[in-house]
Amino acid sequence: EWRRAMRSILSLLVVLALPAAALTSHHTHKHGGEVEPLSRFTPETIKMPKKPFPGTVLSVTPDTLEEGGAYLTVTWKLLLPRKAPHFVAMYLENDDVTSTVPIKYMMVQNGQEEPALKCGGDVKFWAVNMRKNIVFGLFRGNPEDAELLIKSNVVTLNSPNEPTSGRLTQTADPTSMMVSWITGDGAKGQTLQYGSFSGKLDHSVDATRLPGYNRLDMCGGVAKGKGYRDPGTFWTATMTGLAPGDKVHFRYGSEGDGWSAPSFFFPPPTPDMPVKLFVFGDLGTHSPDNTEQPWDSVASRNSTDAMFLESLGHTMAFHVGDISYAVGYGSKWDDFGNQIAPIATRMPYMTAIGNHERDWPGGIIAVEDSGGECGVPYDMRFPMPGTDRDAPWYSFDHGPVHFTVISSEHDLDDQYKFVIKDLANLNRTITPWVIFATHRPMYVSSTNSNIPDGDQTIAAQLREVFEELLYIAEVDIVLAGHHHSYQRTCPVIKGKCATLRPNATEGSYIGPVHIVAGMAGFASTTNIQTPQPPIYQMVDAEHHGYMRVSADKQTLTMEYTRTDDNTIHDKFTLTKPP
Repeated sequence: EWRRAMRSILSLLVVLALPAAALTSHHTHKHGGEVEPLSRFTPETIKMPKKPFPGTVLSVTPDTLEEGGAYLTVTWKLLLPRKAPHFVAMYLENDDVTSTVPIKYMMVQNGQEEPALKCGGDVKFWAVNMRKNIVFGLFRGNPEDAELLIKSNVVTLNSPNEPTSGRLTQTADPTSMMVSWITGDGAKGQTLQYGSFSGKLDHSVDATRLPGYNRLDMCGGVAKGKGYRDPGTFWTATMTGLAPGDKVHFRYGSEGDGWSAPSFFFPPPTPDMPVKLFVFGDLGTHSPDNTEQPWDSVASRNSTDAMFLESLGHTMAFHVGDISYAVGYGSKWDDFGNQIAPIATRMPYMTAIGNHERDWPGGIIAVEDSGGECGVPYDMRFPMPGTDRDAPWYSFDHGPVHFTVISSEHDLDDQYKFVIKDLANLNRTITPWVIFATHRPMYVSSTNSNIPDGDQTIAAQLREVFEELLYIAEVDIVLAGHHHSYQRTCPVIKGKCATLRPNATEGSYIGPVHIVAGMAGFASTTNIQTPQPPIYQMVDAEHHGYMRVSADKQTLTMEYTRTDDNTIHDKFTLTKPP
């Protein structure tokens, strides 16, 4: 009770000069219950060949991997094969197959085939630069009881220190932009070049090599064991002196190890400039082949491809938690970096941490959702402005929109002090719109009330700490993910559709609209409440997609676009008087 009383007192100290806002509507883990493919592997039980198997062939073409990634064709042949399952698996050359799971694999025989003198075929694998040469293995049996028959020729990298996983991050200085990327450990030095013309990058900044992390930094699970792979070397550099509206061309790398593909972006807009954003959560990763891969998010490719096609003119992407779904399998972070790079090098890619990045026993939410990563790989790959190690809450302005970003996976009382200070310092004539972002939602149509981490369990905790403050501070949008669906409420306070305050004029602030945008890629969550609580104006737990946000000082519009038909399925607009 004393905490609630203290929050009420502190909330009243938030002084705001707010133009009124009105709402108009244009209504036009266990994930799927499936067994995660790599969890089937027990590397220590894999049988190693004592002598070559006659007539067994495994070869890969091409035998070099081009920069940026490519498809590899694996040809396999067996003489007098046993009636047993067989699969081809992809590894790095330095992997020990008796202690490390493959990057991914593909079954080539299910064990039900009729006996034959010989058999074989070709399969394709998509491969990206993970800084080490690649090799494949042909195995007999299922992943639980596999026997290695033969290894393939080695696929060498054209450039093991090629800069990969490039991404832009907005800084606290609107005239600056940070660039981050990864190379192999052998890179001697890296440089960021930028300028107003693609053929004249006349500014140069030496990049900073970051400390990185290793196996011992993981908290446990597959992240510390059979899923760990060396993450490479992390680099950052910051462009300065940027002017809003100017087109900035850039590349990063070195003459000796190669340069990134050239890209361009537009610096963060001023509060008087309109903005166009992408907003989504729970994206994940899909390697574009037919392999069995960890935490596969097939629909994520549709989302990232669609956003890239319309990226020109958009000024930022905001990913509200559950980023790559690596969940301890380090290779997934490289796949994710490759997948989002076309977007993340075109606009700042801002993030919130989710349960699949952070949660592990010993933390505030003591479940194993991160696979033992406990936030370490996320912190290194997505350094947000003003954050510290394992304290990933921050705020920033983007044009007329202010973002307050918290972590639903850390102590909420500690963050309450940050939030109240952040909201109290706002000037709503400069940034009239406020979006409060948290991975787990405060309101969600879900039947999951499990303890300690059920949807409704955490939602109640978030409401207890933040709901009154957000209402008093007149926050416009509460943005979340986690539940793999799209959901939109009416303006809500204390579980009901809000009405005008006493003595308020028409068009005044009513309450925050709650958005769940967890539909970007991972398998849909279908545990929707029946009947639907009346606060929900749109719920879609069957399709994937993303949101567009456009805002100026008078209006903020959000659209939900599905990727199966590329059309808008929900739209609403908030307005403020001139």
